[in-house]
Amino acid sequence: MTDAITIKNLTYAYPESGELFQNFNLNVKAGEWLSIVGHNGSGKSTLAKLVLGLLEFKQGDVHVFGTKLTEQTLTEVRGHIGMVFQNPDNQFVGATVADDVAFGLENRQMPSIEMPARIEAALRQVGMEEYADREPHTLSGGQKQRVALASVLALQPKVIILDEATAMLDPEGKQAVMSTLRDLKEKHGSDLTLIMVTHDMEEAAEADRVVVIDDGELLYDEAPAKLFSRGSELKKLGLAQPFAVEMSQALGVPASATKNNILELVEWLSQSKA
Repeated sequence: MTDAITIKNLTYAYPESGELFQNFNLNVKAGEWLSIVGHNGSGKSTLAKLVLGLLEFKQGDVHVFGTKLTEQTLTEVRGHIGMVFQNPDNQFVGATVADDVAFGLENRQMPSIEMPARIEAALRQVGMEEYADREPHTLSGGQKQRVALASVLALQPKVIILDEATAMLDPEGKQAVMSTLRDLKEKHGSDLTLIMVTHDMEEAAEADRVVVIDDGELLYDEAPAKLFSRGSELKKLGLAQPFAVEMSQALGVPASATKNNILELVEWLSQSKA
């Protein structure tokens, strides 16, 4: 499987507080869903910004689909990656939802005659096509975040990085965004790489692979089920197991049958009692 992103010997220091990453290495496979988790201040959001070239690292290499990130290749690299930030209001620039999705296309100098179809397709992918003429400030938090996602999708990136994209949303908004991500992954498959930066282990459970970062150090890099079995170790890092995992353990569910989400657990329990 091709690497979407390769990070080798990355070293970065905050201007004021000192070194964070030292000889950091990480590979992200094309088409996978990767979650990067860690407590607040662990460096996970900083890592995302380094990959996108929003911060300049001291040494090391970042390659995106084989292209080394440099000042000369910055535009090319960013063309492969779309990023959705924590606060969707910070990404809105248009008077309407459609205008906002169009903004990135205008920056890419897409012919205006091609824009309406691209905007409609992007909004349809996130279930917001009926809101094209609405003013962004009238939307709910979850709707705003889905519009921010549509703005990224319109540019057709190969990689989407979500930096704590659900942190400011209520449970309903989180559920809507996560459902949209599942649908996108099912639709695009190996053509879309998702990287979710989060401290929410329920969201991390959706990933193919979970990376745990603590103060710039990569501690774990493994499948969700294996990581979630490390209850006491996660607690020391300020992280919790998903609720379904805790319930599985409390109910005495065998380790081999432990479920990462509550719906799977309920289904397993109903079948085991049948």
